[in-house]
Amino acid sequence: MKSSRVQLVVLTGLLAATAARAAACLFGTLGSEPQNAARNFAAGMRLATVSLAWDRYEPEQDRFAAAYVAHMREQIAAFRQAGLKIVLDLGVQYPPRWLFALPAARYVNQYGDAFADGTPGMNGLNVVFNAAARARQARYVEQVFRDFGTDWFAVRLGGGWFGELNFPPHNFHNHANCYWAFDDLAQGRKPGLPSGVRPCPVPGWKPGETEHAHVFLDWYLDSLQNYHDWQIATARQWYRGALMMLYPSWGIRPGQIAAAVAGNLNGSTSAELNGEIQRGFDWARFVAGIHDQGVMVHTTWLDAPADDESPNPERWSPVHFLASLARKQSLTLSAENTGGGDLATLRLCFDRVRRYQCATFLWAFEQQLFDGHSPELADCEREIGAGLK
Repeated sequence: MKSSRVQLVVLTGLLAATAARAAACLFGTLGSEPQNAARNFAAGMRLATVSLAWDRYEPEQDRFAAAYVAHMREQIAAFRQAGLKIVLDLGVQYPPRWLFALPAARYVNQYGDAFADGTPGMNGLNVVFNAAARARQARYVEQVFRDFGTDWFAVRLGGGWFGELNFPPHNFHNHANCYWAFDDLAQGRKPGLPSGVRPCPVPGWKPGETEHAHVFLDWYLDSLQNYHDWQIATARQWYRGALMMLYPSWGIRPGQIAAAVAGNLNGSTSAELNGEIQRGFDWARFVAGIHDQGVMVHTTWLDAPADDESPNPERWSPVHFLASLARKQSLTLSAENTGGGDLATLRLCFDRVRRYQCATFLWAFEQQLFDGHSPELADCEREIGAGLK
C-alpha cells in the first residue's frame, strides 16, 4: 500500500507539472482579424498577430504613411480591447521598391542571376551582404518602435522570404544548386559589406569546383548568422521584450554539411537537393550563438511529417530538432504550422506543442477557422481546454 501511495503521489506530481506546462503555453493565430478577437479570446486564444508591411509604411524614402499608421493603431487597439496580447511582425519581407535602386540591392547567384520575385513576401533585398540595405532596415525598425511603442508580447524576426531567416531558393531561372553570394559586395569587388561580414575568402570559386568548398560554405553560413545576430541587436536598441526568431523548413542536420562539402557543394546530397544547405538553414550554428534569453526559437513547420521516435536526429520533426537545440542554450521554444491543414493537422500541432513544451503556438491562418470548414474555432477551443485540464 505504501508503495502504491508513493507512486500515486509521484504520478499526481507529474500530471500537475504537465498541466502547468500546458497552461503556460499561449495560443493565437496568424492573419489575425479584429472582428474575430472577442470570439478568439472566449475560445481560449490569448495572442493575436499584427503584421506590418514596410512598403506600405514607407512608400518613399523617409516618408512614412500617416494614414497607414493610424489604421494599424486602430487594429492594435481592437485586439487589446478584446484582451489579446499582440505579436508584432515588422513586415521587412515587404521592402519598398525604391530600396532596389541601391547598388547591389539584390542577391546574385554563381550563374549571374539577380534574384527577383514579385510575389508578396518573397523578399529579395540583399540584407546579408549590403550595409546600406541594413541601414535602411534599421531606420525602418526604429520608426516602427517610435510610432507604436514597445508594448508587445513578442516581436518576430527573420527577415527573408515570408519573414523567415533564409537565403533565396536553390532553384531559380532554370538554374539548380544556387548559392547567393556572388554580388560585387559579397565577392569583395566593391566596398559596402556590413560590420563583421568578410568578403568571400575564395573569390571567384563556385560550387562544384574542386577544393575550397568548406571555406566557402563556412563563410556563407557565417554571413547569414551575422544578419541573424544583427537583427537581434537592432531590435534590442528599442525593445527589451521577447523576440521570435523564425526558422523555416527542416534545417540542416548533423553530418549533412560534411557530406555536402565532400561533394564540393555540387548539389547531389539530400540536404542540397532540398535546398537546406543553399538557403542557409544551419539552425544548430545560429541557435548555439544566441546568448539573449529573451530570444524564442520559433519553428514555422510544426506540422512536418516526421519520425520523432527515431534515435536519428535527421528524421526528427523540425520542432523536435529545434527543441534539442533550444535546451542547450536554455531558450524558449515557440511554433506555428505551415498554413492550412485539416483537423488531424491541428491535433498533431497541439500534440507537439504539449510534447515539446512550446511557450506559444500560432495557427496559420485565422481565416480558416471561420470559413465554415474543418478545422473550426471550436476545434481549437477543445484542444486548448484539453491542455488545461
